[in-house]
Amino acid sequence: MKKELVQEAVTLTQECLTRYWQLDCEYVLGYCDRDVVWVGSLGNQFIEGWEATAADLRAAMAEIKPCHLLRQEFTVVQNVGSACTVVGRYLTTTDDEVGYFLQAQQRCTFTWELGKDGWRIKHIHVSNPMGELKISKGESFVNALGEMSKKYIRHRLSSQLSEERLVIADSLGTTHFIMPSEILYAMASGRSCILYPLSGGEIHARVSISAFLERVGAAFLVVHRSYAVNKAYISRIQPYELVLVDGSRIPVPVKKFREIRAELAAIYQTERR
Repeated sequence: MKKELVQEAVTLTQECLTRYWQLDCEYVLGYCDRDVVWVGSLGNQFIEGWEATAADLRAAMAEIKPCHLLRQEFTVVQNVGSACTVVGRYLTTTDDEVGYFLQAQQRCTFTWELGKDGWRIKHIHVSNPMGELKISKGESFVNALGEMSKKYIRHRLSSQLSEERLVIADSLGTTHFIMPSEILYAMASGRSCILYPLSGGEIHARVSISAFLERVGAAFLVVHRSYAVNKAYISRIQPYELVLVDGSRIPVPVKKFREIRAELAAIYQTERR
């Protein structure tokens, strides 16, 4: 299958998940095949057929709270003939208006088939890592914090989420849907760059650091040609480095130290007014 069609399957997977967690299961059902198989995280969610799947997803809408997805990663693991399988992982996070905070890791598998009527979903599997969340008996939506929530809360207090989501392809062919506010800093690596997310790990992005900076705007401070740091996560500046909230240390050139210190001081003075 051509690369453009495979990317369509990845984008549709991301859109289906986004719509579902915004309480629009009809969008997902519109792509489901008549003999779709839906496997969820609950014990009874091994469901065959469109009607039974529709009944289960629609019932869940009464309990699910509106959420957005963070730290999205999707990879194509099968591309054979007219079939394409997309696997992914992401953090499901309650929207601000929900009134309380909940965040959980999820993993998914979407098997797509391209026919004369376009893309159809043959199989969906969504689950949480074992032990991450506790679901009360008879409920479809958790009401207890997972371990990942604790780490996120510490950073959520110091920044607001950007509305602009970046679509980043990495060196392994994985597509990441990530917001600038989820990135601590970027480091140049030849003609590409490495992104360091709040949640840990690295994204070896297939984009230059200059192109990355064009997309994120003024939210990042250019320390020198090799580093760009998210201003929201700078804890302090000292000779000759920046220290970030997670303990990361970014070298600051001696010749630019005073300039960068003055720029940061001006930013924080403006924020206090």
